[in-house]
Amino acid sequence: MLCLVLSMVCFGSWANLQKRTGKWRYELFYWDFSIGILLAAVLAAFTLGSLDSSQLSYSDNLLISSYHKIAYGLEGGLVLGFSNLLLVGALSVAPMAVVFPVAMGVALVVQVASLVFAPQGNVLILIVGTVLVLAAIVVNAFAYSTYALEQRAVKKPLTPDPRLVAVKPPLPAKGVTLSVISGIAMGLAPMLTDLGRTGEDGLGAYAAALLVAVAVLASTFLFAPFFVTFAVHGTPVQFRSYFKGGKGVHLTGLFAGMLWSVGLIAAYTTGGAVATIHVSSVITGGFTEGAAVLATLWGLFGWREFQGANPRVRILLTAMLFLWIVGAGMITIAPLYSK
Repeated sequence: MLCLVLSMVCFGSWANLQKRTGKWRYELFYWDFSIGILLAAVLAAFTLGSLDSSQLSYSDNLLISSYHKIAYGLEGGLVLGFSNLLLVGALSVAPMAVVFPVAMGVALVVQVASLVFAPQGNVLILIVGTVLVLAAIVVNAFAYSTYALEQRAVKKPLTPDPRLVAVKPPLPAKGVTLSVISGIAMGLAPMLTDLGRTGEDGLGAYAAALLVAVAVLASTFLFAPFFVTFAVHGTPVQFRSYFKGGKGVHLTGLFAGMLWSVGLIAAYTTGGAVATIHVSSVITGGFTEGAAVLATLWGLFGWREFQGANPRVRILLTAMLFLWIVGAGMITIAPLYSK
């Protein structure tokens, strides 16, 4: 239970550190973020994953795991890296209270869709829950677009200075689109990593986290140059600007990645617990989806992302949270009512 709580807090809170970097470009932040993921995974593997001599160490686990299991772990890490890069990009142009429920909602729908031919639970409950989550995503996007249009009208200068180069604010559709694509990849990644962690020759928690972290960093070299060349918002950034950043922004990025990695390790550790202390899938799913709710609350109340919104937008946001929680809750408890 403590690992589940830790996982939820880490996954739902790391984005606060990205917001603290201010105007530091997300394309540069993500390099520190991915390095931090690997750093925490390596530290965990060489400490918690190697201290107990009565158990298999992470290196022993890698030796006895089949090449197929290792390949699944690396493939899942590549997909997660792509998802994270898009998620961080979405956070650079859209609020946390929009990005997380949309991305994690889409991921949840993708995971449910993968059970079409072998549903794990009551089909009717799964369908209704999925519809509610999709409705929450639509309501969230509508509330965000309404708020963005209002803010753009309020902040529009009456007499713009022709000497200034105007940078148009990002359109709401851009952040929502990035969140949706990130959510699709986020929903596909566990299918691969779970294949690598099942069976007697499967990967343990620390070995799986290490492989995922290696693949996430490798994916940064693969995907990040595209987003450096074709910026999500504003002019393309030069990679040499990375070395002009202060220690503060680099350490913040590293710590954000380490926080995300700790959340992943905690989740894997929970899933690998012995049967006598294993937490039910319902509780595990509840805490996992709770990360999106926590991130939304951080955005709404911690960062006041919708400050000054009219009552209509506030009602829509409240309805979105209600639909998301009820829908995710129904999907989570569906296995209890399987026939």
